[in-house]
Amino acid sequence: MNDATVELAPVVEERRWSARLIGWVVVLVLANRVADTVLTTPQMVTSEILEHFSTNQVAWLNSSALLAGAIWSPLLAKSADIYGKRRVLLATLVLAGVGSVICLVAPHLVVFLLGRLLQGSAMAVVFLSVALTRQVSAPGVAMTAIGIVTSASAIIGIVEPFVMDPLIDRFGWRSVFVVSVVLAAAAVLCVRAYIPESPVRTGGRVDVLGAFLLGTGLAGVLGYASLGQDLGWLSGGMVVLLAAGAAALAGWVVLALRVEEPIVDLRALSRPILLTLLAVVLAAGSFQAVIQLTDLIASVPPELGLGYGLKGVGPNALLFAAPAPGIILGGIVAGWLASRIGPARTLLGGIAIGTAGTFTMLAGVSSFPLAVAGFALLGTAAGAINTSGFNLATGLAPPARHGVVSGLVSVMLAVGGAVVTVAGTAVLNATPTVVDGTPQNSATGMYLYILIAGILFVLATATATVLARKRNAPQTPGRSTREAVTEPIPVVRTHHPQNRAQRVAAGVGGTLVAAVALVFGAQILTAHDGTALLGSRQVAVATDQARMEVGALFGTVDVVVPDGVRARVTGRVAFGGTECERACSEPGREVVVDAVGAFATVHVMRPSEVLADAREQAREDAEDAAEAAREREQDERDGD
Repeated sequence: MNDATVELAPVVEERRWSARLIGWVVVLVLANRVADTVLTTPQMVTSEILEHFSTNQVAWLNSSALLAGAIWSPLLAKSADIYGKRRVLLATLVLAGVGSVICLVAPHLVVFLLGRLLQGSAMAVVFLSVALTRQVSAPGVAMTAIGIVTSASAIIGIVEPFVMDPLIDRFGWRSVFVVSVVLAAAAVLCVRAYIPESPVRTGGRVDVLGAFLLGTGLAGVLGYASLGQDLGWLSGGMVVLLAAGAAALAGWVVLALRVEEPIVDLRALSRPILLTLLAVVLAAGSFQAVIQLTDLIASVPPELGLGYGLKGVGPNALLFAAPAPGIILGGIVAGWLASRIGPARTLLGGIAIGTAGTFTMLAGVSSFPLAVAGFALLGTAAGAINTSGFNLATGLAPPARHGVVSGLVSVMLAVGGAVVTVAGTAVLNATPTVVDGTPQNSATGMYLYILIAGILFVLATATATVLARKRNAPQTPGRSTREAVTEPIPVVRTHHPQNRAQRVAAGVGGTLVAAVALVFGAQILTAHDGTALLGSRQVAVATDQARMEVGALFGTVDVVVPDGVRARVTGRVAFGGTECERACSEPGREVVVDAVGAFATVHVMRPSEVLADAREQAREDAEDAAEAAREREQDERDGD
């Protein structure tokens, strides 16, 4: 295996903050903004593009750039280590700009998708700028700089809708791609003029076949995850796509273990790097999946009585904007702290914040202030996890593999988000409810969705704890990147951390259960009109009653609403739900049924429904009694 490296003269390395380093960071933030603009901003004009090209392939339009990014990333990451990060970054920005031009002038859909294929290369801009920052500055300042580079573009993301909406209204959907071309051109000029080349390169060649197999394999798996919801999980095309992706990944693994210079050297991936990637994929999937719920929560009015929904409760713009300041704050602070306490501990801190934010959303789905707080915490976690993941992985790898390792972190961020979101969506689809004859996502599905993300965060916490317990190796201030990497950040101890990690996980799990109990317990136990604890209870609404408050914990409450009275269900039942059919749909004077509980069910029923249920239960009891009598008679005859 060719491990030779080429070290350029280290004249570009910055050991402390200076005007030159600040200029580099600003330019790289601009480059990262190009990536955000070409990959996500076109989703603002999806309906206009569909109408222009007379197609309904919304899934392909929204996912094409992401899938292309998965194909481009392995090739560009390895090329950056061989030919230089700056050179490959320039080529990537040019590709993204050319793709934007093609999308701008595309006469039909096939040409437009070709442009999106080229635009997908911008996915590599993030990890290329991280690897470049790591190599042109000393570790003490590089970690903070990486935090700024990976997070500061979110500032522009806050104001982007206010800038783009007037342009789209005035000039149409093509204005999005005009902006992409302008930003890409500006970034190319600035990078070429101001950014130095990375001082370390590796020898060898690019394993083109390995890059193709890894890229197409990732694209196949991500494509199935992204498109299966719209095109059918078990449709022929989707099954073929998943099988082809899995086969390509299997082929890549076999090839990587045989060739001399694989695109990703699996044999060189140390246990700490693998743990880092595992923590990143679990945590990234969790925070991205929960943030995806924003639109659903903001579009459901609480009057439907589903147990969640914030439409009309507060400004929806605040819900959508809440994560952005947290991303900026979390990324920059995590970078600054990493140079002092180590990126493993900042990764653990970011995951802990994300865990708190996720479980806050159990109550936040029906409480506007808690929803804003939960999304803000998740944004902070996102910034900290992204920055810490890049800092930790590049700190563990030698400079000659910074491009590949940064690319792996970027891919884990994308894979985690896609897979966990798909799992959560499947849970929502499997637990529907019907309100006024219209199918809706149930509270049970919503809480299970959040609970899945929370469990994954707990697993990520255990993984990050193992990393954080390996004390950071001390580094002399001012040492270069090439000197520092000879002492990996985590120093492996001889004792076994698994038992401690299990205790930490158990402690975190117990704390979270206690937090849920605190959130719901007080409300359940203080319900004015009745509480069911570990059992069932029936309460009746009086004909002149305007409000009914009930609670349930590991039990069932039947609320009987008289004829001529229409029920409106509010409140929340965590890990359970409410059922209301005739009582919520038939006309009459309104009564509010405020149902609060956990691991329980609240039935809101008419007297006739209660009677029908009682008759059905009596019939079943009679059949059971008759069956038991027949069995006794048979036993007696057998005994005789």
